[in-house]
Amino acid sequence: MMKYSRILGMEDIYPDKSAKWDYIIETAKNVSLRYNYRHIITPLLEYTELFKRGIGDETDIVSKEMYTFEDRGGRSLTLRPEGTASVVRAYCENGDYNRLSSCKFFYFGQMFRAEKPQKGRLRQFNQFGIEFFGEDDPYYDFEAVSLMNTITMELKISDYELHINSIGCSECRPEYIKKLKDYYSEHLNELCEECKRRLEKNPLRLLDCKNEKCSILKNNAPKINEHLCSGCGNHHEVFKNYMKSAGIKYVENPYLVRGLDYYCKTTFEFISPQLGSQGTFAGGGRYNTLVEMFGGKPTPAVGFGAGLERLLLIIEDRLEVKNNIDIYIIHSGEQTLQKAVQISEELRSSGFSVDLEPGRKGFKSQFSKADKWESSYALIIGEEEISQGKCSVKNLSSGIQENIEFSSILSYFRNRNLK
Repeated sequence: MMKYSRILGMEDIYPDKSAKWDYIIETAKNVSLRYNYRHIITPLLEYTELFKRGIGDETDIVSKEMYTFEDRGGRSLTLRPEGTASVVRAYCENGDYNRLSSCKFFYFGQMFRAEKPQKGRLRQFNQFGIEFFGEDDPYYDFEAVSLMNTITMELKISDYELHINSIGCSECRPEYIKKLKDYYSEHLNELCEECKRRLEKNPLRLLDCKNEKCSILKNNAPKINEHLCSGCGNHHEVFKNYMKSAGIKYVENPYLVRGLDYYCKTTFEFISPQLGSQGTFAGGGRYNTLVEMFGGKPTPAVGFGAGLERLLLIIEDRLEVKNNIDIYIIHSGEQTLQKAVQISEELRSSGFSVDLEPGRKGFKSQFSKADKWESSYALIIGEEEISQGKCSVKNLSSGIQENIEFSSILSYFRNRNLK
């Protein structure tokens, strides 16, 4: 019989990790709600043109990494490689939202990129993100950073750096790009092949190259923060003042450009040394022209995306998350099994996690199962207990065992603050 294996770059998340996975998701969701962001769910599939237009034809994502195919009607579809384009499309399409003066969304979802798999970089990965629409005020750039910073702190991640930059706008960036191209043109023979292509097609990405020689060249390249127009310069200063007022530490990185074409003004990344070369676990910035590009009215916007797999890599060895059950029911079969099933349903309906095995096995074997699932309590039902209308409840941590009437089981566990 053929043995099947998972596709390269796509991972299974087993229960030993999924409790921490769920903890990350719940933390991100709860923090987002505290900042008044609301959950949006968008499709995995979009028309390919959405990403070509939004992300940019010359980006690595569009030119090399998208999973694209034709459907039965001959339409080109793509598994989404990132979240922002889909949320912007949904925002533009739904008048009930784009007529509001401002709008806040958060999302979770699977993304797909045909990359070379490595630690922290998968072909199918999961992303959490937020998007804000409606204002160019730098407060909202700060709010996005603050939200992610709060998530990071609540996940007890402390060894990270927040890098920020401004990449200007359509008014000041062209002059900077000209200076950048002039500089790199003088060092053409020192560039990697990919950067030679970027020099003509997407010059800002020259600053994002990880090749050793290109990284050395970057150190002497023109800095965009020295070429900002007055509007972008003021925006960046106000943004930094908010950060200082909130006590959020940051590193100003004049070479931080991000990998997507739609960014303007603020860019930022959260970077952990624990992840090595793929150190960024969250990043984003402002994108004031994307809504209009997708057919909406001119609408300033800002947001970020965070990689759940990368966050899991950071916290999995340092964060203990409860993954046990509340109650394991032990019975002697037949009549006691029927009573066990009845009680298990009542407890589950009241919010407790409960397990049992229907097979007739010895108490020792069932206690072993209770230990395996790290149950807090064992509820024991034997023939004698049935006749007395009682059961035994054992605290598996302290070893204390008590006799409880069947009618008092729910109140007994509620008083133990399990739920």
